[in-house]
Amino acid sequence: MSAIKTLATTEVYRNKWMRLREDKILRADGNEGIYSVVEKADFVVVIAREGDSLYVVEQFRYPLGKHTIELPQGAWECAPQADPLRVAAGELREETGLVAGKIRHVGYQKLAQGYSSQGYHIFLAEELVHQQQELDPEEFGLTTRKITLREFETLICEGKISDATSVTAYLLAKLKGMLDMLE
Repeated sequence: MSAIKTLATTEVYRNKWMRLREDKILRADGNEGIYSVVEKADFVVVIAREGDSLYVVEQFRYPLGKHTIELPQGAWECAPQADPLRVAAGELREETGLVAGKIRHVGYQKLAQGYSSQGYHIFLAEELVHQQQELDPEEFGLTTRKITLREFETLICEGKISDATSVTAYLLAKLKGMLDMLE
């Protein structure tokens, strides 16, 4: 039996990227309450590795009011059922101009399961060929740069990379032995 029963659902907001709903709920102890849920399509994050380095993107994140350093990531809102591998290859090309000769699935994680069911597929891209970026209008000003794996880890420790998706993706790939540093 579920610990929470949904009594009613109201859509509060919707746009092409997300839906916000508010559920009237009944808890197992008999108390009623409200639960807000953000519904967003799953997305991908790509670790683009070249030797002992990887590619990051830097872009302005409006909610924070500053530029952030992250791994390339995104979704195809117009095709939410698209194969995650195709989305990963497309996002990598779009944001960095890189085309991968080899892409491996690292794993799947949930983003913020306390208020959303959205998750993300993590991919490791290798055998990279450089081409031209194809940025969406929302990505204006996005830049790409190559940094070493050690520098990426240092930036995490210093709090300069604070995007949880990027940190978790890197950690999962490292724990699976996919990012062993070249000596």
